[in-house]
Amino acid sequence: MQAASGRVADELARRYDKVYVCTRVAFERPPEPADLPLQSSNIELIAQPHWGSTAASLLEIVGISRAYLQTCRRADVLFVRGMCPYIAILYLLAFLFRRPICHWIVGNPVAVLHSSTRKGKWLDGFALCYALQDRAFSRLGRWLTNGSFVCNGEELARAYRSPRTTSVVSSTIQEWEFFVRADTCRDEKVRILFVGYIRPEKGIEYLLEAAGRLDLKLPWELEIVGPSQFAKYREELEQLAASLCIADRLRWTGYVSYGVPLFERMRNADIFVLPTLSEGTPHVLVEARAHGLPCISTTVGGVPNTVRHGYDALLVTPRNPKALSRAMERIIYDGKLRRTLIRNGFAAARKQTLDHFVAKVHRELESQAKTAGAAVPQA
Repeated sequence: MQAASGRVADELARRYDKVYVCTRVAFERPPEPADLPLQSSNIELIAQPHWGSTAASLLEIVGISRAYLQTCRRADVLFVRGMCPYIAILYLLAFLFRRPICHWIVGNPVAVLHSSTRKGKWLDGFALCYALQDRAFSRLGRWLTNGSFVCNGEELARAYRSPRTTSVVSSTIQEWEFFVRADTCRDEKVRILFVGYIRPEKGIEYLLEAAGRLDLKLPWELEIVGPSQFAKYREELEQLAASLCIADRLRWTGYVSYGVPLFERMRNADIFVLPTLSEGTPHVLVEARAHGLPCISTTVGGVPNTVRHGYDALLVTPRNPKALSRAMERIIYDGKLRRTLIRNGFAAARKQTLDHFVAKVHRELESQAKTAGAAVPQA
């Protein structure tokens, strides 16, 4: 599974007798980035038919509904991550079986679709309609089941406001994976890092423009880690880098598996930059600070709930290459600021680990289960 789902499932399995994972299944080599093996022996799979896209899932209504039915029959409480196909059916079954339900809202596809063009006017319009109906049915389902929303950041909490909505900072890193260091930017070359999907809402073009503006005495390089999901967008980025005369300073690493391979990239970097145009509470900001990286991000979505400007990161407005460039230069040349961001970022990340997040989820499920009369073990 993806780390964002698989690690949470494994951590929940430490707190319950049995965890059923209801998800789509492909009988093939795990595709990127769904290559994280589940570890817990008390996890049981309830397989949905494999669907590769939202449009493809529309053809699998019977198989998906059957998997939802099996899940509601077997489980005592339900924990839902993000957008699901036929969310109205899932909530209706939860209502009929009287299953307490907690829905983890991880991102804002409506804001993503407003932030950039992805697949053209008509396909983006279809995707927006799908996202809006998902939000509407999720809110209606929560009311029907008296369930709860756990939302990544205040922006999402406002979009899904209800008497049982909570804003959180979610994470998948554990404290034993942290990397302690007091400073960066001490070598002969400054290494700037971006980690994320190579897609329009990540705003990578603004990072390239910012890098082209850098006025440094030291040589630098920019490493871009993540899978390319939009070939045309990737080509445009490469053309932009060539026009800025920085192509020889870029490293397109591609997808790197979560865990040690990815964390090694962070430990070898000096600065982490997230020029995103839309986010919930990005895991990568927690992971970067946990590895002693001074961070720069844009003030979008739930990011201001994840970091504080000038305390454990620097925040700039989105679509602002000049501000990104100045922020990078500040960190490189101001050692006191850099060390302050590293120290405070590390301390903040210790409060945003996987353990902290799952503990909040467990308390929410336990509270609902008591109301409904279901048996949930104590943490």
